[in-house]
Amino acid sequence: MPKGDYYEILGVKREASVDEIKKAYRRLAKELHPDVNPDNKEAEERFKEVSEAYEHLSDQTKRAKYDQFGHNVGSGRHSSRYEHVMRRQPVVGETMSLLLKLTLEEIYSGVKKHYKYKRNDKCDTCSGIGGTDIQNCGTCGGNGVVASQINTPFGNFTQVLPCNACGGNGTTYKIECKTCKGSGVKSVEETINVDIPSGVQEGMTFVMAGKGHAVKGGECGDLHINIMESPHKQYSRSGSDLKMNLKLSYSQLVLGDKVDIDTIDGGKIRITVPEYSDVGTNLKVQNKGLKPYNKDTRGDIIITLGISIPKEINETMKDLLTKLKNS
Repeated sequence: MPKGDYYEILGVKREASVDEIKKAYRRLAKELHPDVNPDNKEAEERFKEVSEAYEHLSDQTKRAKYDQFGHNVGSGRHSSRYEHVMRRQPVVGETMSLLLKLTLEEIYSGVKKHYKYKRNDKCDTCSGIGGTDIQNCGTCGGNGVVASQINTPFGNFTQVLPCNACGGNGTTYKIECKTCKGSGVKSVEETINVDIPSGVQEGMTFVMAGKGHAVKGGECGDLHINIMESPHKQYSRSGSDLKMNLKLSYSQLVLGDKVDIDTIDGGKIRITVPEYSDVGTNLKVQNKGLKPYNKDTRGDIIITLGISIPKEINETMKDLLTKLKNS
């Protein structure tokens, strides 16, 4: 089945920015994730398409190649006879994608996650071949590929594709495996341990080789672990810096104060609010933010001051505010 356009899959324009692509992917991933849609094959397939589209469009090099060549990445030479040759490649199973949601606390410290998922693994009985008494494929003669001639306005097109009869392996079997019924694979529940280092960012992908789907007579595909950040009740992230809003009373802003805030590492720090602070003033606490990925430094906490307006006040407070207003 032909692949759809990556931009259409994510619902973005071709000139979309990286941030727009990331937002579209995040929205669709939340909507289509298998945890949200158990046993929904259509949603599962769409999730795979969305993950594949994001993988290509979020990478500048892959996106440039896709924009130029589409799904048929590569270049050819134009002449009266145009030949496109696909070299025989090892058959590789389907790549799988998992969405891993992390809190800012987990991103700060790094975390080990245990993940269960289902995939197709090689059949133990036939070692993933599908049967016994192996012989060369009668269709392709053991080459694994077949050629077909296509006539176009630009000349003849010789297309060499994997053999459908043997799946590109070059071999078939006489006796079908009773365990897998010739498919060469079995469904298993896999448990993996994912070691996520500190400082990762949303949109990062970690590849676990050979942990994707198995395919008959071939190699297992890869598993892609896609990182997503969960919203935090106090902080928002800007690179390795953490930003927060701190609402204070009018008297605290005018007279100054000392206020305790929670840090991302589970501790507390006391900050000093200067006298006559304006709403919107930023205070910086150095080296209390996140650790950048693969670096030993640490970001800052940026605190934006705001004002907290009481919903109700008593008569004494009202009189004081009136006097202050008229002074």
